[in-house]
Amino acid sequence: MHGGLQSVRPISAFVGFEPALEPFGLEPGMFAYSLRQVVNTENNIVSSTGQPLCIRVRRSGDNAEQDIGFNGEGLDTAALETFCEAGDDAYVKVWYNQLGNAFGVDTKHFATATPTQQPPIVLNGAVLTDPVTGLPAMRFSGSRFLQYTETEGNYEDSSSWATTILETLTGAYSLFFVGQSYRASGNSYIVQSSNDNVVLADDSITYTVESAATSLTLPDDGFTNLYAWEIERDASNGLGLFKNNTNLIGTVVQSGTFGIQDLGGTGADTHSFYGDVFEFIGYPSSQSQRNALFENLDEYYTITNYAHTPTTYANPFAARVAADGGSVESTSCLITDLTPLV
Repeated sequence: MHGGLQSVRPISAFVGFEPALEPFGLEPGMFAYSLRQVVNTENNIVSSTGQPLCIRVRRSGDNAEQDIGFNGEGLDTAALETFCEAGDDAYVKVWYNQLGNAFGVDTKHFATATPTQQPPIVLNGAVLTDPVTGLPAMRFSGSRFLQYTETEGNYEDSSSWATTILETLTGAYSLFFVGQSYRASGNSYIVQSSNDNVVLADDSITYTVESAATSLTLPDDGFTNLYAWEIERDASNGLGLFKNNTNLIGTVVQSGTFGIQDLGGTGADTHSFYGDVFEFIGYPSSQSQRNALFENLDEYYTITNYAHTPTTYANPFAARVAADGGSVESTSCLITDLTPLV
């Protein structure tokens, strides 16, 4: 065990899956924020009963708070909906670093104590989900975003919380951000601090390190798909930006450390990600590790084959026939809304 609060068996030993980051090994400086479990329980922040934690949420009706963990590999959406069974909304107060217990106890996480800044994950009692995959998502919009925060381990009382800058990765590293922005135009901020940011526009992207900006033109596809954006840096200060495992800018040499304070926005309406966020991971990496992690992301989120507008069918039977490889003639019923016909 790497040290921390409790000793528990690796989760892969009894739930039948291997968390995404475990094959690569863990090193100091890594971080892992995800709505699925990506590391073994022994490395995670855990509850008093030893369960790994994913998020801490605030309920709209009475401002009550609750920690939410996992159900198998994914987020425990049943616990979220039970917490909001009266039809309330739930907003994310803390997104726990799943490596918070890997190298001693790290009490810094992406969080916000300000209710109007907290992104929703439940609206009207229903968990927000991706329209194609059905996976749960946090929805960033306008002033709703998270900041890297020193919590001192006190997740209920936020009076002593202070924002800070994440600067743990200084050599060769990769940052993966998985999300889908619904902006039709304008800027969509992924991450930023005072000198550094990655900003998407409808048909371009700007990547800034230590106030030195690199801009490039992207295909004009808007933000209608789920993408895995990756910032990669080699040991010689060579910077790369990848979209779905494709390098967009080659290698740009820029000295300095890429710092992160804000995730998914800056507080300004025009500088918000405006969309669904699923995962944010940082780790020292080799090319083979980067490729392998993208393959894992691609399999889980179906990124390569993602299609925002689902095929529609006249009725559930026709939809099931099509899903099984048959053919249909008319359209009107969402296949993604169906449960399997048995």
